[in-house]
Amino acid sequence: MTAFGSAYIGASPLDMSDYDRFVSAPAQLPAEQNPMSSVVRAMRGRWKHVGLGVVVLGPVLGTLGFMSGIQLYESQAIVRVYPQEANVLYRTGDDSVLKTFDSYVKAETSYIASPPIMERATQSLAATFPEEVGKMTPLDLGGSIDVKRADSLITLTTKSKSAAFAAQKLQAVADAYLALLAETEARSSAVRLAELQAREKQLVKRQMENQAAMLEVGGEYGVASLSKAHADKVAKIEDIASRKDEVEGTLASMKAKSGTSSADMANQEILRSTLLDRALADLNFERAKREAELSTLKTRYPDNSLQVQDKMKELAVIDQSMADRREQIKVLGQTGALTDTTQSNAETSTAEIQALLDKVTQQLEAAKAEARDLNNRMIQLDSLQTEADNVAKLLEETRQGIEVITVEAGKALPGYSVLMSPPVVAEKPASDSSKVRAAAGFGAGAFLSLAASLFLGLISGRIHYSDTLKRFAHLAPIKTIAPRGKSEKAHADRLRNALQLHPLRVPPLPDSTRIIAIARLDAGAPEVLALSLATSFGEARCRTLLIDADAKDGSLTEKLGQHDAKGWREALEGKDFAPLPYGTSGHLDILPVGHKSGMSDTEIGIGRVRAALSGVKAPYELVILLCGSMAESVSTELLLSVSDLAVAEVRPRDRKANIAGQIAKLDSLPQQGGVLTFSEAKAGDPGL
Repeated sequence: MTAFGSAYIGASPLDMSDYDRFVSAPAQLPAEQNPMSSVVRAMRGRWKHVGLGVVVLGPVLGTLGFMSGIQLYESQAIVRVYPQEANVLYRTGDDSVLKTFDSYVKAETSYIASPPIMERATQSLAATFPEEVGKMTPLDLGGSIDVKRADSLITLTTKSKSAAFAAQKLQAVADAYLALLAETEARSSAVRLAELQAREKQLVKRQMENQAAMLEVGGEYGVASLSKAHADKVAKIEDIASRKDEVEGTLASMKAKSGTSSADMANQEILRSTLLDRALADLNFERAKREAELSTLKTRYPDNSLQVQDKMKELAVIDQSMADRREQIKVLGQTGALTDTTQSNAETSTAEIQALLDKVTQQLEAAKAEARDLNNRMIQLDSLQTEADNVAKLLEETRQGIEVITVEAGKALPGYSVLMSPPVVAEKPASDSSKVRAAAGFGAGAFLSLAASLFLGLISGRIHYSDTLKRFAHLAPIKTIAPRGKSEKAHADRLRNALQLHPLRVPPLPDSTRIIAIARLDAGAPEVLALSLATSFGEARCRTLLIDADAKDGSLTEKLGQHDAKGWREALEGKDFAPLPYGTSGHLDILPVGHKSGMSDTEIGIGRVRAALSGVKAPYELVILLCGSMAESVSTELLLSVSDLAVAEVRPRDRKANIAGQIAKLDSLPQQGGVLTFSEAKAGDPGL
């Protein structure tokens, strides 16, 4: 590949057959960074600060932690819960007793830590240790005591700065527990006995009221007598209802035939006459014979045969005769012919029959009302009897409970408690947090130092090492890295070679003057780098012109003491100017920035820049433009746009925001793009 700088050192004209050798540098996106590598980079160069912070903060915080340490004295008391029954703690055939006692011990463990106990203990402590108690609440006291249970033992443990106060706390709690336990047991027995006696009185009263209600409802009759009377009344209702139906039938028949009938004719008489009638009995016998013959014929002949059909017709004739005979008997009964009714009774009028029907109806309603009343009284008596049985049962249970409480007043609970091991005053502290807090303080100092350094490294907006620029390598690669204190000449020579070997985006025109712009992405001007690079090209026998184009500051001109010489400002205005020779090589000239009264940085336009360059570059192979800062100088971007290649100098402590904001212009404005050079690199820079 043809090097970019070959035209600056007198290379032969470009052969167009080599055109395909010019390739654009591939645009490579920055590699994805590991978060841990970012942390490591943020801590580079800061470990000394971390060590210093540990040396300063560690002892200070450790001393404060040691001084704030607390010595705590521990005291312990044991309460033993004994069962009321002997040998309950040993396994027997009845596990329910053991479970009851175990539940009782659990309840007592919770009761010791309850607010009533702690409130009474706090009041007791306030009288003996007023200073230590101070504003201590029952909740605070309960939180300072650890209550644990092991079988039938309840252990109380507490810690305090005062050994005597620790023991007194447990003693106050134990005394309050035993006192309240005795009060509660006595009060519980009295309350239970009073409740049962009051319940007994209520049940006796209910029983008497129930008996009075039963006498009022039943009167002189009991439930059995009322039941028998109700059954008799129901039978009477059935008879009256039957009589009513007969009268209604007679009345309906008389109205239908407009005749008269006997009012005392009953359906039973008609039915009796029907059963005793000889003719009807003969017909029934004949029908049975015909049925038997028909069955025999059906086994021999089909149903549609003449024999079967004739027999069925005979049966139909007999059935019709039997129906006619029954109707005759019915008519005879309705007319009184079946009884001894005289001719005068046959003339009973329809009005008499109707009067008889009304009388029977009234008797039926009266009987139903009496039966309903009897049934209601039976239901009430049955309900009252059930309630009386329940009241009697409850009364018996209540009296048994009163007897049990009276006899076993001292054994109401499954167990009783005794202070088995009283608290003692400790002689030595149980714990001392001075050493632990000292170690924690020293660790906190180390952590704060490390965290502060890491935080400052992560939020730092400055560049400290060259590898920070790797994320911009796809836009402007880093060509050289110069360590701090190294010769500028060696750095310039290495940069010169790197520029000569830089790949081109487009092939250069033969015998054309190449233009390199040297600028800063952050504040300041790269006058030292520009002068060293121009000197290096001059010593390489390349006809070079270094132009101080920083119209804003003119730092190179001030450094060389040429502020009165005509230069770049005059060239921009189309006036006469005269480059000044520099060095001993005879191949380097310098064009100062010009008089200060000339054109300012903000007045420069792209047309004047191009015109000025066309007038100064004719005798030179290479023109180096010393530009100012892209972040501060307005004309720097114009100078980059007319250059072939741009070189941006980056130094430690440059702001990342300025570099990130200008790097894209460094790549896009020059024809061949731009490159970076890192100067004054710190020791340990990964690029060295």
